[in-house]
Amino acid sequence: MRIFRWDLQLHFFWGFILTLLGVYWQPLYLSGVVVTLVTEALDLWSKGLWSWDDVGLGIVGSGVALLYLFSVNLI
Repeated sequence: MRIFRWDLQLHFFWGFILTLLGVYWQPLYLSGVVVTLVTEALDLWSKGLWSWDDVGLGIVGSGVALLYLFSVNLI
C-alpha cells in the first residue's frame, strides 16, 4: 500500500484542483506549483524535512491539469 499513500494523493489533487481554478482567475494557473513549494518550505522550516515525493506529485498534478485544459481548449 505504499504506492497509494494518502499524503501523496493529496499533493497531486491539490496541484490539480488549484491549477484548474486558473480558468476563473489566470494567476491561479501557477498556484498548484507555488502552494506545493510553499508547503514543503514550511515543512522544512518547522519539521526539518523536505519531501521530493510531495513536490514531484504536486508538480505532476499541475501538469496534468494544464494538459487537460489545453486538450479541451480552455487555455
